[in-house]
Amino acid sequence: MPLLLIVSGMPASGKSTLGTRLAHALNMPFVTKDEYKALLLARLPDLTRDVSGPLSFDVMWHVAGVTLAAGVDTLLETHFYRGVSEAHILKLAQAHGARVAQVFCHAPLTVLQARHDARVASGRRPGIDLPMDYATLPDHCCWTPLDLGGAPCLTVDTTGEDALPGVLAWLAALPCGVE
Repeated sequence: MPLLLIVSGMPASGKSTLGTRLAHALNMPFVTKDEYKALLLARLPDLTRDVSGPLSFDVMWHVAGVTLAAGVDTLLETHFYRGVSEAHILKLAQAHGARVAQVFCHAPLTVLQARHDARVASGRRPGIDLPMDYATLPDHCCWTPLDLGGAPCLTVDTTGEDALPGVLAWLAALPCGVE
């Protein structure tokens, strides 16, 4: 049974940084919505946000389905939407007989806002890192872990020490753990 490892959390919570390192350490494909959105916007710069966001999610779900169908453990990372993303994740897992585990990344609101503001100021990811006020973000943003039924979930504060060793140990301890 392949593992579908979900790395969730708010924008700027450290998901991509941790997810990249986890995928490398575990030799898993790193399937992330922002990379697909960046590709779409590079080819279609006039693509509106209301189209590029859902389309990049669709590509992400598709790619994860392809890797899981091949029996490959897969790491799926983005700022998921509570109440919407869970159904997609559970459908993927069921369709491919995958186990699900979640690593939820979080940081204090002031840290999230500062990290995000720095990203916007860098201009490195136009169309992806847009100005926002974290204090006004709605509940469907990933303030808390996704509700994935009984799937194991580890919450990680990304402002402290290196979380990677602890996450790897947690994954290895899961039934049919990951090495």
